[in-house]
Amino acid sequence: MVMTQTLCALSQGARICTRSTGRITKAPTCLFGSSRNANKAATTSVTGLKGGFSGNHIQMLSRRFVNTARNVLRQSGGVGGGGGIASGGGGGGGGGAGGGGLWPTYLRLLERSPLFTKAWTAGLLNGLGDAVSQKFVEKNDDLDLKRLGIFTLLGSVLVGPGLHFWYSFIGRTVTATGTAGAVIRLALDQLLWAPVFISTFLASLLTLEGKGHEVKSKLKNDLKPTVIANWKLWVPAQFINFRLVPPHLQVAFSNVIAVGWNTYLSWASHHSPSTSSPVEPL
Repeated sequence: MVMTQTLCALSQGARICTRSTGRITKAPTCLFGSSRNANKAATTSVTGLKGGFSGNHIQMLSRRFVNTARNVLRQSGGVGGGGGIASGGGGGGGGGAGGGGLWPTYLRLLERSPLFTKAWTAGLLNGLGDAVSQKFVEKNDDLDLKRLGIFTLLGSVLVGPGLHFWYSFIGRTVTATGTAGAVIRLALDQLLWAPVFISTFLASLLTLEGKGHEVKSKLKNDLKPTVIANWKLWVPAQFINFRLVPPHLQVAFSNVIAVGWNTYLSWASHHSPSTSSPVEPL
């Protein structure tokens, strides 16, 4: 399966708060905990790739993600009837931050230095996505360390900070709560932010790799299929994010889901989604 098992492991590892807000208050244990089984499942799932991605893979990925999230919520007692995320954009930041372990430590860092914490987290997960793409999708014998470094750098200076300020902006701007608020945020995120952000990321990546002359043709040929692939994964994922996840954890949630997306984006930035015949059927 094309990373579906990975996101299942991520989703099933989440602990769901069953109080009135119905919000996710704990991160997936396979990222911040010590679950060897989750890590093994993630590694096994990506090795099933054979050369790239297709629209079917992204569709299956999003369907599996949504179904798993629904199952977890159903088992935990369902979603409460509260007002969704707070419009203030930062409430409840201290919950669960006590004690030891990686996740409580991350929450403390997030509370003390939110921008810096989101930046280095995005950098690490961006680099992970590129490494997975190089080794398991493109089947490269050796890692291209320059490419890995650039992808990691962009995660730290573009992705993390960009999402931090964007989520803060729509959290302040959209005052509606509940499902209506989530839908409005989702529309702004996917119709305004996503095309601009993907264009900026691809242009920055090619420029840093010394291929600035290819930016225009790359965007002309591949921006549309890349944005469409983005919608197939991120529309369901971001609806869950805006509806259930507290504002201070929304970038972290996006970064976890983005491990799979970064793998695709790394492949797409060095190949042509519009012309490639990527993989064997699942």
